[in-house]
Amino acid sequence: MQLSTDEIFGPVVGIQSARDEQHALELANSTDFGLSSAVFSANIDRGLQFARQIKAGMAAKIAGCQHIIAVDVHENRLALAKELGATHTLNGKEVDVVEQSLNALRPLGTVAIVGITPEMSIDIHNDLMAEGKSMIGVIEGDSVPRVFIPQLIAYYKAGQFPFNKLVKFYDFAQINQAFSDSASGITIKPVLKIS
Repeated sequence: MQLSTDEIFGPVVGIQSARDEQHALELANSTDFGLSSAVFSANIDRGLQFARQIKAGMAAKIAGCQHIIAVDVHENRLALAKELGATHTLNGKEVDVVEQSLNALRPLGTVAIVGITPEMSIDIHNDLMAEGKSMIGVIEGDSVPRVFIPQLIAYYKAGQFPFNKLVKFYDFAQINQAFSDSASGITIKPVLKIS
């Protein structure tokens, strides 16, 4: 269907039917455009299971997506995201991505939040409860480490996942500096070395 393969600019939404979840996943992962990894579902477990299979973020680059949008509040991190494959960036200080995702949910839908700062203001009744919406946090992709870590290593060895650009090592005595650098955006993932 041409609507699902061409990028459309303007207030238009394309709706395409899928035979089942597997077909929907195939449609989502076959697009040339970057994905935001938003899955709207009345069933949290089923929605999360589906969302984990969508190729997005660095995985979107690995999958060959044409448009990849990165969101962060630090310009240096957005610059790194561009270097690592993001085609577009949004500064979270300027755009309320979480509020927009909540507003986009249908009744009984769920939004999974990844890597958000702890400060946020929402009206629990109007933004969540009135329509039975849910907001959950996702840590480390809710992955199974014994499966996911070997995949990441394989991507790294193939030059597709340059995690060395995401981490900075600190001696344990520098723990306060590691926290400070992380908060200021200097370091994405501080790693403490304990000898």
